[in-house]
This record gives sequence, C-alpha cells and structure tokens, in this order.
Amino acid sequence: MIDQLTINNLGVIPQAELNFSPGFTALTGETGAGKTMVLSSIGLLLGQKADPALVRYGEKELAVEGIFISDSSSTAALVLTEAGGLVEDGEIILARTVPAQGRSRCHGGGRTIPSGVLSQIGRELVTVHGQSEQLRLRSGARQLALLDSYGGAAHQELVTEFGATYAAWRDLQTQLEQWENQRQAREIEVSRLKEGVELQEKLQPQPGEEDELLRKIERLGNVEDLREAAQAAYNYLGGQSDDATGGAASLVSAAIQALEKGAQSDEELSELARGLRDASAIILDISAEAGAYLSNLEADPAQLDESQARLAELRHAYRPWAKDLDGWLTWADIAREKIIQLSGPQNQGAVIQEKLTKTGSQLEKLGKKLTQARLALAKSLQKEVAGELTGLQMPDAGFDIELTPLAQPNSHGFDQVTFGLRTGSKAKIRPLGQGASGGELSRIMLALEVTLAAKSLAKGTPTFIFDEVDAGIGGATALAVGQRLARLAKHAQVIVVTHLPQVAAWADKQLVVSKNNDTAQVREVAGSEREREIARMLAGKADSKSALDHARELINACSVG
Repeated sequence: MIDQLTINNLGVIPQAELNFSPGFTALTGETGAGKTMVLSSIGLLLGQKADPALVRYGEKELAVEGIFISDSSSTAALVLTEAGGLVEDGEIILARTVPAQGRSRCHGGGRTIPSGVLSQIGRELVTVHGQSEQLRLRSGARQLALLDSYGGAAHQELVTEFGATYAAWRDLQTQLEQWENQRQAREIEVSRLKEGVELQEKLQPQPGEEDELLRKIERLGNVEDLREAAQAAYNYLGGQSDDATGGAASLVSAAIQALEKGAQSDEELSELARGLRDASAIILDISAEAGAYLSNLEADPAQLDESQARLAELRHAYRPWAKDLDGWLTWADIAREKIIQLSGPQNQGAVIQEKLTKTGSQLEKLGKKLTQARLALAKSLQKEVAGELTGLQMPDAGFDIELTPLAQPNSHGFDQVTFGLRTGSKAKIRPLGQGASGGELSRIMLALEVTLAAKSLAKGTPTFIFDEVDAGIGGATALAVGQRLARLAKHAQVIVVTHLPQVAAWADKQLVVSKNNDTAQVREVAGSEREREIARMLAGKADSKSALDHARELINACSVG
C-alpha cells in the first residue's frame, strides 16, 4: 500500500506531504483545486510519461517521492532488487524528478532505474481506474483481459502457454513463406551457376592459357619482323652482315689468339683468354639457336586464325563471370560448392510444414481448452457482477459475457469477448460500447473491481485508486457505490477522488485539496472539519446549519452501515 507521498512543485502544489493508511481514503475538493495533481504525482511514480508542463511555473523541476509498504518477496520487490535497488523493512521507496527542460529521472530503492522498470514495479503495487479506464472498458481487448484476470494461476498459465505456442506457430508460418519465396530465386541462381560451370567444362581452359594465346598471336602476327630481327642477329654473330668487317664469333676468336700470344709473357692474359673462350662458346650457341629459330619461323595464317578464334571464344565465355580466364577458373570452383549448398536439403520446406502442422494442432487444442475455461469464467463472473449491480441500484440490469469465435486466432486465443449490459428488465442486452452511459460504466467498472479484488490481492496488488469512478451518479446510487468501495477497502487500500458526499462519507480518512490563488494545499480533515467539508459537498456552503446536520447524519449512517 501507499504509506507516504511527498510532492514538490507539481502544478499548483508547491509542497505537500500526504500520509495514507489502510482502508478507504477519500480525496475531495472544489473542481480545479488540484486533486488531479495528487493523482498525477502517483502516476509519475508508477512510470507514466513525464510532462514538463507539470512543473510549477517559475520552478526548475518537480519532484515526487512515495513510500510503499510491500512484502520483500512480492513481485514489485523482486523487480526492484533485480534492478539494483534496496527494499528495507518492507518499504519500497520510489522517486521521480522532472525538469522544466530535459529528461526526467527515476529512482527506486536508492538507485537510478529506467522508467520501464518503474512501470513494472508500479503495475504490481497499484491499480488505477479513471475515466480513461471506463472508456477502455468498451474495448474488446480490455474486456478479454478482465475476464482472464478473473481466472486463477492455472488459467494464467494456460493463457501464457497459448501465447507462446501462437508465437511459435506464427514464426513457423513466416519461415515457410520465406522458404517458398526464396525457392524460385534459389533455382534461378543454381541454373545460372550451372551454365557457367558447364560452359567451362565444355571449353576446358587451362591456367595461363589466355597469356599464352596472346604471345602466340603476337608472334604469328609479326613473322616478317621477327625473321628480320633474328636474321640480322645471326649475321652479326656469324660475320655475314653487309656492314660488318667480321662476325662476332671471328672477332672473339681473333682476340683469343692475340691474348694467348701475349700470355707467354704474362699469365694474367691467359685468364682473359679463358674468359673469351667461354664467351665464344656462348656466341656460337646463340648463333646456332638463331639459325634454328630462322629455319622454324614460318608464316601460318591458319594457326593465327585458330589462336585468335580460341582467344575470342574464351573471352566471350568468361566475361559474364570474371575479369579474366584465371578468375573464371577460380569462380568455377566456388560455384560448384555453392550449387551443392543451394541444391541441398530440398526437403526443408517439408520439415517446416511438418512442424507447422504439429504446432497448429497443439495451438488448436490449447485454444479449445482456453475457450472452455473462459466460458466457465464468464458464467461465474457475469453472475457475480450482476449481483453487485443489484447492490449498486441497478436491480433490473443484466450483465452478459459473450464469446464468439475469431476467423483467425491471435496471440490471446480464438475468442472475441463482448461485455453486454441490459439497463432495464425489458431492454435488450447491448454491448457496452453501444449505449452504456458514463454512470452505468462507472458502476460496471466498480462491480467488476469489487468482484476481481480478491484475484488482484492474490497477485499482490494491495492498492486501488479510483478517479471520479462515481461520475454520472448520485443519491441512493452514490451511497451504494460508497458502500461497495468501503467493502473493497476491508481487503485493500482504496483511494478515491470524488465530488459526491455520499461516497466520501463512507471513507475512513478524508483528504481535502484547497486552492488559494495559484497555490494548492492538501490537509486531512476529521471531526467537525470533516462535517464542514461534507456539508460543503452537499450544499455548497460549509456553514449552513441544515447542511451540517445533514452531513453529520450522513457520516453517522455510513459509519453504522
């Protein structure tokens, strides 16, 4: 439960410290006095979106702090502990600061925590119902959630199991769709790769063949130039050149003879002679090779055409796959491996389909089980709510919960839930979203909350906050609403924002918000001060004797009741 709330610079409230207690607390005050600000401060502690507009005019930031009493083993305490916060003496301390400019900061148990963690903790500590909740009550999704919340732990496990199975089923559907969509693409890619590999296997290119063909074509295309060059070299070596006095071979031979003659006087010349004899041997070898080259060098147009055709064929073949012939050979090795990969486990689609069918059968089985459980819950819940509505001055009202099958399941099941209301004995039951007034929605919400209180308490949610849940009602109905809230407060902490004295009179504790100029104050009223506040709510005048008498009578009656 909420033990203490401290507010600084929130809207019209410069500073306030509110002490709460178990039971029923009523929060009253004139319209616009600042009651909403009190609820806004609690909302901030529960992780609601921080609005810088809430910061009091002229101040740099607002700050709220709340002390909540909770068992150390509760879900809220465990969430805070996992986030690094401390829970001491059964107290959970939450704080929020919101600057006029910039991002808000959240604290829990002495540690800075994300707003998402604050929301998780808040959901476990407090249940808030206001005008927005009444509007949400018209939603089928909210109605389904309320019906499921009526079930116990076993039902919640079933809901969770169905949700997980549905997620797996949808994932398998996605996998199968992707596999089917990609199958054609895989087949096209395999066909393309095979085309390149088969063409290569047909042509049988060899590593380095392109360079070799280029050299061959160059030689065959320049036979006369090559012949001229080789012949000139042969002539120079052999002394057959027209402009040479002697060939290189004869000149070297003459040099050798001259050196050998001088070697008789100096051995060093003998060494030179030996070197020239080696050079002479090389010259003779090269001359012989040049002669052989000339004898083998013949023009061969057919071979030239053949080489050019082969080169053109290879280049035309490899260009779609690689920059050159050697690159095509490397590509083919990779392509063969990829073909094996893309062509392998062709039964993958069948495997996925088998899993999908199996999961679908499990989903259908769980869905039927969930539907049967919801039908039983609906029967029990509508009976209890109908009884509460009788006590809330709607004796002729009828409450109905209808389950209709969905064309396709969703993550919540195969069921669409519709809450229906009959406002009179002769009226037809109509969906809540098609005709229920604000006052009727308020009472239905309260009837549901009273009925679901035990379930919420079992989950560890000890505090209920109602923001003008009594809107659109008055008189005996208001008394009945107050009585129901008081009954709920015997099992939980109940905080109610109300304008109705018939509701406030049932409270164990009453806090009044009053505003002077732009400053609001919150104070607890008791005894005569409370009588004056109830009188003000009754007649608009706190000093009217008749109103005070009526206030005393009302408070006493509610105390006895």
